[in-house]
Parts: sequence; C-alpha cells; structure tokens
Amino acid sequence: KDHYPSLYQRIREKVAQGRWEVQGGMWVEADTNVTGGEALIRQFLYGKRFFRREFGIDLKNLWLPDVFGYSGALPQIMKKCGVDYFMTQKLSWSETNRFPHHTFMWEGIDGTEVLTHMLPEETYNSPVLPWGLQKAETVFCDKGISDRCLLLFGIGDGGGGPGEEHLERCERVQNLAGLPPVIQEPAYKFFQRIDQDTHRYKKWTGELYLERHRGTYTTQARSKRFNRKMELALRELELNAALAQNLVHAHYPADRLDEIWKEILLYQFHDILPGSSIKRVYDESLARYASLHSEVLDLTNKAKTAVFEKINTAALQNPAVISNSLSWPRTEWLKIGPQWTRVSAAPLGYTTIDLANAGKLPNNLIAKKDVLENDILKVSFAPDGSIQSIFDKSAQREIIPAAASANRLAVYPDRGDAWDFSMDYADRQPDYFTLQSASANVDGPQAILHQEYTYGQSRLTQDIILTHGSRRLDFVTHIDWQETHKMLRTSFPVDIHAREATCEIQFGSIKRPTHANTTWDLAKFEICAHKYLDISQPDYGVALLNDCKYGHKVLGNILDLDLLRSPDYPGKEADRGEHELTYCLFPHPGSHIEGKVIQAGYELNCPLQATPLQKQTGSLPAAFSLLTVDAPNVIVETVKKAQDSDNLIIRLYEAAGCSARANLNFAMDIKHIEQVDMMEENPIPLSAPGTYLPLSFRPFEIQTLKISV
Repeated sequence: KDHYPSLYQRIREKVAQGRWEVQGGMWVEADTNVTGGEALIRQFLYGKRFFRREFGIDLKNLWLPDVFGYSGALPQIMKKCGVDYFMTQKLSWSETNRFPHHTFMWEGIDGTEVLTHMLPEETYNSPVLPWGLQKAETVFCDKGISDRCLLLFGIGDGGGGPGEEHLERCERVQNLAGLPPVIQEPAYKFFQRIDQDTHRYKKWTGELYLERHRGTYTTQARSKRFNRKMELALRELELNAALAQNLVHAHYPADRLDEIWKEILLYQFHDILPGSSIKRVYDESLARYASLHSEVLDLTNKAKTAVFEKINTAALQNPAVISNSLSWPRTEWLKIGPQWTRVSAAPLGYTTIDLANAGKLPNNLIAKKDVLENDILKVSFAPDGSIQSIFDKSAQREIIPAAASANRLAVYPDRGDAWDFSMDYADRQPDYFTLQSASANVDGPQAILHQEYTYGQSRLTQDIILTHGSRRLDFVTHIDWQETHKMLRTSFPVDIHAREATCEIQFGSIKRPTHANTTWDLAKFEICAHKYLDISQPDYGVALLNDCKYGHKVLGNILDLDLLRSPDYPGKEADRGEHELTYCLFPHPGSHIEGKVIQAGYELNCPLQATPLQKQTGSLPAAFSLLTVDAPNVIVETVKKAQDSDNLIIRLYEAAGCSARANLNFAMDIKHIEQVDMMEENPIPLSAPGTYLPLSFRPFEIQTLKISV
C-alpha cells in the first residue's frame, strides 16, 4: 500500500471482484504461545479494522496454518473479536501422537467453543495432484460426519500463491473417477457450509499443543524479553495516559500508540518472536525494540508528570509518589534514592508518601556465603553455590528434599536448530557452571548473596535476594553467554506431590501433567508458561516465577526453567552475548490461588514505581485510585482510551478458574457504562450513572467495559 500503490489498487479491485480472498483476522500470523493476552486482542483489533477500512470486509476466520501451537485462551478472544472459525494444519507436524480430528469444536479454558478445521492433506502448499486429493480423502478423520474439507493450493510458504499449473490442475481434477470432487470457492463459504453441522462434531478441550518446535519457547531470549517488557510498558503507558487525560485533560497519544502497537505486533509474527528467523531480523528488531521501549518510557513519564505536578504535597516534608498499575493494594519495600521505605500503594493509581517517615529497617536478616534468612525463610547453600535447603519457618516445613540440590546451573548438549531440541536431552549428564566467588551483605530489608560463575567462555552472576516480609527468593541474573549448541537450565526439586502443574497462559492458566503416563503426557516434556509455573498440594505449594522466560519443564516434583539456548540455524550465533533476567522461587501455603501466586507473578513483572516530588500546592489529592475491585481473583488487565472516542476501555478477567462476583467502585462519577466486545462494539448498557458496578464472571471470563466519565 505504501510503496506500490498502483499494485495495491489492483489487489483491491480483485478483492472487490471476489477473485482474491483476504484472510487472517490478525495483524500478522502471530505466535500464540509467547504473545501476551492483550497483544493477541490487539492483533485482532488492528487486523480486522484494517480489512474493514481497506476492503469493506469483516473477517470471521482466524487463519494460522503455520503457528507452533495454539493457546487455550484463543477461542474466547476469537469469539469476542467477532471471529467464528479457525483454520490450521500445523498439528499434523506433531511427532509423537496423531491429532484425532480435522473438523471439530475447539473449547477454550473458559468454555467458549469455535468451529475448527485442519487440512487433511496436511500442507498449505498443495500441488493439486491426484495423490494429494486421495490422501485428503483417506486421512480425513471426521469424514463419517462431514463430507467437505479444505485444500490450500499454490505456494503458501512465503506467499507465492497459485501458479498457472495449480489453476490448470484445479480444473482437471474437478470430477475425476476415483477422486473426491473438487470445488474452487472462497474459504468462508466452506466454513458457512460446515457450520450447519456443528452439533455433530467432536470437541477438543484446552490448548492445541504442538508436539514439536518446543525450542521456540526459549530461542532468541533478548527478543522474548523485549516483547514482555514492551507489552508491560505499553500497559503502563495506556493506564497513565488515560489517568492524565481524565484527571488533568492532558493529551492522550492515541495515534503514536497505534503505530507502536502495530510494530510490536509485527515482531510477534510466528517466525520472529519464536526465534526462528535469520540473524538480520534480530539485529534490526532488537534495535527497534530498544528505541521503542525508550520512547514508551518517555511518554509514560510525560503522562505521570502531567498528573504529579498537580498533586498537593504542601503538608509533606519530603514527598514522593508511588505508582501502582495493578488492581489490588500493595505494601512493599522500595529503595527511593539511597533510602529504603516500606510503602503502601492504592490500586490503579498513585499514593503520595513522606520520605521523612520511612520507618525502621528490620534487624533480623542474615546474609552469609552459606545462608540467607529473613522472617519467613531460611536458605542454605552448598559449597558449589547450589541450594541444599529452604526451610519455611512459618509453616515449619522443609521445601528441598533430602540429598537434593536446587538452582544448579546445568549446561546440556543441544544440537538442535532454533525450532527443536532433543526429547532425551536430560538423559545425558550435564555440565555445570562453576562457582568462582561468593559474597554476602544486608542492604536495608534485603539479605543478598552475590555469586559469580564461569563455564567455558561464558560468565554468569547472580544476586540471590531474600526481602523482609516476603516469601519470594529472587535470582537476579546477568549472563555473558558465549556457547554454541548448548542449553542452560536451572531446576528446583521440591517436596511437593502433585499430578498436575498450573501454568499461566493469557488471561488464565492451564493444567499440565507432572508425569509421563501416556504418550500425550510424555510429549509435553517442554511446556510454555508465562509469569508462573506452580505445583501444589492442598496444603502447600511452590511456584517458579520469571520476568521474561517461557520454556519450562515439570516432571514429578522438579520445576525446571530453560534459560538460554545457542543454536546456529537459521539465525547465526543465536543468543551469544549479554542477557538480563530474573526468576524467583515462591513457596506458599495452600493452592496457587490461596498462596496468591497469580498476584506474585504480576508483582514481579509490574514493580511499584517511585517518583520524588517537590513540596507544592495543587488541585489533586494525595492519593488516587481509578477503581477498586473487591474480588481478588478478578484482575484489571487493561485501561486505555477507546479507539474511536474519549471513553475509557477497562478490560478485566477472572484469573483463578472460579465463578466470581466482583464489585467495582470508581473514584469518579460515571455517566454511562456499557459492556462491549473486544472490538469495542456491540454495547450492552450495564448500569445507571454513579460510582458502583456489580459484575459476575464465569471461570476465566474476560469482560470489556466502555465507560463515559
């Protein structure tokens, strides 16, 4: 459109004539494992709006023939973006089990169902040859209840489309004896036809896990880290810009936000974010990530400044303002300049404190080379730097089994490419990083053990931190990684017996086995999780949190995290260089819900932010919270300006898999509240004007509100 406008106009003409079918529904054919939940919504929001604006077509199908597995959150997102049908063929690439359906109803984690079709020919590059048609007819799993399937002909990998020979074959095979009849027509007509029989199709519940390409949860770690940081930075910017717009009538940078979002969505393409592109892609995209991240932080600071300069701090001796973007109140230790302060912050807003009243620091911390201890946990270290004991003093419980060691930094041979590594990698004896030095100190409320390791040409440093009043054991890690065909992992054997692990995905979580009873269980030897992975008994559990990692393994009682890989194809020297990451062990009483693991994952990734202020008079109060939610399992994920008005969009979801009733209390008078879909359309009025709104949620339900203040 931008560079070849005359060619683009010809494409528009062919679409108008019905000779070219637009597909997809998303901005790009996005990865759905690593991509965040709000970003998946924006893929549809921007993608569908583009096709409407440019071609007058409201797409109803999601077209992901080549993506490496499909999140159980997708069906709900699709339906609430007005997308009814889903097409892929990638599960035919699974190496262990054959997926049992081609036409079926896919049920997501919340119970939403979408009609799904997978190509029986198992390719998006069909040559339209007799053997391919025969294969489609022969292997079509659901031919007993459906007499139609899709065949994608032409050069689909790379977008070459059909050539003359493909069109000629389509004509020749339309009605040949011994072959199924062939009709050339748009895919949307195919879906409309098979939609008549949805009551007959079988159902598949949960994620569509691809038993292949598991290396893409980890490869190109810097790209994945930037993606996580950008998703969260955009979340912070949108919230603060919305607050500034509504509190002090500041400008909301809607146009620039749209441009930044579209570029981030581009980098979520299913060969960029998963790490399976060539080196040049990462050389260019990482530079753009850094520039965009800096710009988003600057825009966020401008929005905050517009609000903070209007706060009345005249009564405070040494004021500072604490920003909390999460939807629950938080009390934490913060280091503001050289000073540690115990702060309490209201949700979705700001709280002004007086640094002159910082309070006393704790005096019961212990930091030695072989032990860290706070008021809750005592952690003991072996001479090689690994952990040999974690004792929960409040529960009187040892977490690490006898004779086991945790956080040994293991290096495995890895001859795979960007996509894959061997299923039996763990059967080989790994090497380990070697501890070179260790030193310990107490900094305010933190007991810190600083460790330095080497392996080959690589260097690794960790600050292992216990904070007073916290159950979180943080591993703040810097790695200079210079290995080839190696994989770096850490693991934590824990004294927990559980048959399933809870893994965070977009807008909820999914249960996965901790055993290998069946081939389906065995195939999940590497799994994707976002901010946390948890195994729990009814009385106690342990979670592994992270700020930028996705590849995990859970087998028996061992929580394992894939930190880095180093393939050499297709991206040369992938991941050589500097890396920053943080992971945390989080033991807790009860299940992951009772133990507030969901909140702990958010708090690691969305830290409180402090801004020192001058004494000043102003019109804004010392504390402001846009809204409060009285149900701890209902989380406000997004606050933004509506796409086509100055109304507020607030997106919430139920995070624990429970039914919930939540009361929303707003700090401002609300003129009108509507429930809308994720396209911000099809409004349903919810309540009379005021500041209070009751809502009911199904398990893992996402709701989007449009609010006029």
